[in-house]
Amino acid sequence: MPKVQTCKEDLIVKSAEVFLRNGYYHTSFSDLAKACEIEKSHFYYYFTDKRDLMNQCLIFFSGRIQKNVFDVSMDGSIKPSERIKKMLGFVWGLHSENGYGCLFGNTLLETVGKEPYFEPIIRDFFNQWKNALGHLYTEISLTTDLEQTAFDDIQKLQGSIMLMKLYNDKSILKRAINQISDRFSTFS
Repeated sequence: MPKVQTCKEDLIVKSAEVFLRNGYYHTSFSDLAKACEIEKSHFYYYFTDKRDLMNQCLIFFSGRIQKNVFDVSMDGSIKPSERIKKMLGFVWGLHSENGYGCLFGNTLLETVGKEPYFEPIIRDFFNQWKNALGHLYTEISLTTDLEQTAFDDIQKLQGSIMLMKLYNDKSILKRAINQISDRFSTFS
């Protein structure tokens, strides 16, 4: 077999696609190696095992979402209505095309109670969502319980991503995004 040059980030991105499509428990190192076009043993250069690889996928994509969603929520140079539009636009772009759902939501549903190793990174991810939305709701002087409203909107997004996947209907996610965006319509 010819020598293939790979980098850790490429393996993470390609592996995350497989985990997203098959789930954690239904993905083997053989599946991952085939998708990455490498020998299985090559993974051990970067990762101790499949669990470590999955955790690195979660960390990597949390960082990507940090940059495109959570950091945007804190950018005071942009109006709150534009920030939420940009944040939810990224969510739309990410989930309307992949058809497999959310890596964090899917992994949580599949592994909760069975694999506690992933819970801290997933919990941190959803707490970052809560903080990002809560920050924006504070800026627009939302009068409801900010934390509860943020959790409600996270549930709305995650639920709509799952139902969009189930019914193959992008309008479900679009409605959820519009409902959240509407909170900001009077603050344009």
